[in-house]
Amino acid sequence: MGQAYGFVLGQQSALELIEKTFPDLTTSVKEAWFAFNSTALGESTKGVEAELSKELGEKWPEYKTTVTTQMDELVGKQEPTRQQAVDFLAEVKKRSKGNLPESIRSTLLSAHPRYSKNQALELADGWKQTFRTKGHTKAKGVDVSVSFPASWSKREGNRPNVVQFFRSGAGHGSLICTLLIRDLSLTDDYELTNSEIKEFFKPEELQRSTPAGAIFVDAKEIVLEGSPAGILVFDQTQQRLDVKFTMRMTQFVVIHGHAMVFLQFAFAKMPDSGQTLEELQNQFRPTIMAIANTYVWNDLYK
Repeated sequence: MGQAYGFVLGQQSALELIEKTFPDLTTSVKEAWFAFNSTALGESTKGVEAELSKELGEKWPEYKTTVTTQMDELVGKQEPTRQQAVDFLAEVKKRSKGNLPESIRSTLLSAHPRYSKNQALELADGWKQTFRTKGHTKAKGVDVSVSFPASWSKREGNRPNVVQFFRSGAGHGSLICTLLIRDLSLTDDYELTNSEIKEFFKPEELQRSTPAGAIFVDAKEIVLEGSPAGILVFDQTQQRLDVKFTMRMTQFVVIHGHAMVFLQFAFAKMPDSGQTLEELQNQFRPTIMAIANTYVWNDLYK
């Protein structure tokens, strides 16, 4: 968060230096400033300040003054040429479209006042990243795509069937998503019929797949990318060291060929949380549904 804040302050100091050094570029400086600050990235600066203020408490005013002074001094020592100034203005405009270091972009967007409350809005505004399974060693030959908010982190799964792992809040948020693909262990020449596939997603069949020790919450048949699919919701209590917490899992399941694809969302109710699992579910449901709705089976469009 501090790095992202320093990045924005450094950019502002650089723009002020260019305007001071090359007065004839004032209009271009204001255009570059507006291009960045009128986007979600620029709006997120207030969110970053609010987060830092919350974390630092009484130390925030001193921290803000120190970082601002350091950036002004660092940038003020530079003597840019006119061409360097023009190039930087063009760079700021590119940044306004998201062309900046991924860690900075993710942190800024995760602190956006509206997105932090409803990440479905981040997707709706076009700030997204799309993951495709084509060619992945764990994809079992399945080619699907799913889009996530640009502020989410991603990493390779460390288990046999886990293709990719995503987490909100630049990797520090409360909502996580796991993309899994499992082999159905069918013979090469056997093709499931549509009626057989539908049988997998009868609510009673989905309920039977609730993991041992978990508490069943809900199950229903749905259609995902034109294919029969299902949603299974269940709770699991886990323990890390001396802390017990309950995880709410919302699992979207669909079959493609000889593989079953799972898009599993999870969030935790911690012991000191004042919210119930149902309240958290209502909070995260728009984001969960928005992400699931981006699911694409690419074989349909060949």
